[in-house]
Amino acid sequence: MICYLDDLGMLDGVVLHGRPGGFVFQLVANAERRSRIEARLEWMRSADDREDQRKAARIVPVHRDVRIASQGARIAEAFVTDLSMTGAALVLDRRPQVGATVTVGKRYATVMRHTPEGVGVSFRMPVGRLTVNERVIL
Repeated sequence: MICYLDDLGMLDGVVLHGRPGGFVFQLVANAERRSRIEARLEWMRSADDREDQRKAARIVPVHRDVRIASQGARIAEAFVTDLSMTGAALVLDRRPQVGATVTVGKRYATVMRHTPEGVGVSFRMPVGRLTVNERVIL
């Protein structure tokens, strides 16, 4: 059975049994997919601890390593923790200034905020609805 959950996407699994108001679902997924789902669930659980500043739904991409550059000069390798059509959360050591224009992979973005782990960026041009999925490469 395929189950679609708004914040997690399509999940493949087996309904073990029904219960009042729902059912028990056993996920069928490889280790990589389970890891991405666990990361997403952990991120969702931590949402109460931070102010949510993005409006678009987020995903945890498969390809999470990306290069960050500012004014054509390479700044650092970064790790995408999550992304949406409008922006991304990145883990990196050297943080560009808030307001700086950077390229995230091949996509232009503006640094909107610093986080304890890195930065949050807003893309100049949103990622298309049909393009933004777990397999997107920035």
